[in-house]
Amino acid sequence: MNKNFSVFISTGVVVTCLVGYVNLYKTATLPDKPVPVIHLPFDSKMIDLGIANNERAVRIDPYGALGWSMLCSAYMGRSRESDDLTMAVKAEAAARKSLALRHLGNVGAWNKLVQALLQQHRFKDALAECVFAEKAGIYSDDTAILRVECLIEVGRYDEAGALVSKNPRAFESGSAKTVVARLLDIGGKSDQAIKLLRQATDDADQNGGMPSDAVAWFHTRLGMLLARVGKHEESGQEYKTALKMYPRDYKAMAGLARLAAQEAKWSEAIDWGCRCDEVAKMADIEALVGDAYAVLGDSTKAEEQYTKVATLVGRPSGVNDGLHEVAPVPGTHGHCLDRQYAIYCADHNRDLEGAYAAAVRDFDARRDIYAYDTLAWVCFKRGDKAEAKKGIDLAISRGTKDPMLWYHAGEIYADSGDDKIATTYLKNALGTDPHFDGVTTPIAISTLHALEMKKEIR
Repeated sequence: MNKNFSVFISTGVVVTCLVGYVNLYKTATLPDKPVPVIHLPFDSKMIDLGIANNERAVRIDPYGALGWSMLCSAYMGRSRESDDLTMAVKAEAAARKSLALRHLGNVGAWNKLVQALLQQHRFKDALAECVFAEKAGIYSDDTAILRVECLIEVGRYDEAGALVSKNPRAFESGSAKTVVARLLDIGGKSDQAIKLLRQATDDADQNGGMPSDAVAWFHTRLGMLLARVGKHEESGQEYKTALKMYPRDYKAMAGLARLAAQEAKWSEAIDWGCRCDEVAKMADIEALVGDAYAVLGDSTKAEEQYTKVATLVGRPSGVNDGLHEVAPVPGTHGHCLDRQYAIYCADHNRDLEGAYAAAVRDFDARRDIYAYDTLAWVCFKRGDKAEAKKGIDLAISRGTKDPMLWYHAGEIYADSGDDKIATTYLKNALGTDPHFDGVTTPIAISTLHALEMKKEIR
């Protein structure tokens, strides 16, 4: 066959294939109607399977850094699903093993180590690892995001904001937007925070490669913020959307329990609270269920729930017998729940000495606005007005639009005789959300009414 003819035929085939491919590509990328976005359904059994497979992999190859890093991810999946502290500790150990085997360039394992420490509420340790990673040159955009998250947790908000401004590219992803939204919210810019969270949630909804439980996380975060600024109906819709995608989203269940309590739907609050408790134990939700039973007149069940709170945080012997134990019993959350225990005790006037010890430990661990609020509220209940005022002033100093912060401030200042300031704070709380809490909202209204009557008498 003529060589030129062969070349001509070959060239023609290539051109025809290229033209056909281009036409096919144009057809594939320009569909006549939108392609539905499908997220991979959540299956809890897959977490167990992932853990088993990765544990087997590291037994076969104990010197593979990647295998230990993947095992860390598997453990973290279980820890996040049910707030399992034991799995978070295992995840930390797996990440450290991976880094011990391969230090240089192992940024994935380093970031996972930080996540495992955050899951354990070891915020200072997590921040220290971020700083060390940067000094070692093992740093990525994800590390920058985690560092900002750590800075927020320990109350170093200005540093966090500066880091965001310094690395704008790192904070363009959906997960990064949720971190920036937290900063905006703390700074009193809740409207901007909600807008940013909506953008991140919309992006997640359109991301077909994202698992359903990950998408649900965005809806739950949005629901939490909407609830706090009084947008209950929208918040409930976000929580329910999350549960459709991820039926074991205990934080969405907890959110629905809080919403029900805010609206004095006590039986519904009990139902959602118990459903949450089946997946993950949360001290504040167990206390909320106890409050619901108390309002409904069932003091026996209320006390059962309050006992659960004490047991969960490491107080199996009860709540009225002295200081909070230094060493919690195995299987409890222990000091990870110092803040929740302190607030619970202050709200219910129980074990105030133990509450103070827990609040101090929490303050030492993370000096954010809520650490100041917790310490201030406990000091107020113990009768230490001066310390309570100092703490609450710092808690509200950034203008955060949280009605519970304003409520605490109002009660503290009212008790100190600063009626004008107290009135302003209580009006801020009720103005942000007229139904911010099923138990304390009536107290806020009563205090405000008393202050206004007192003013009229004068």
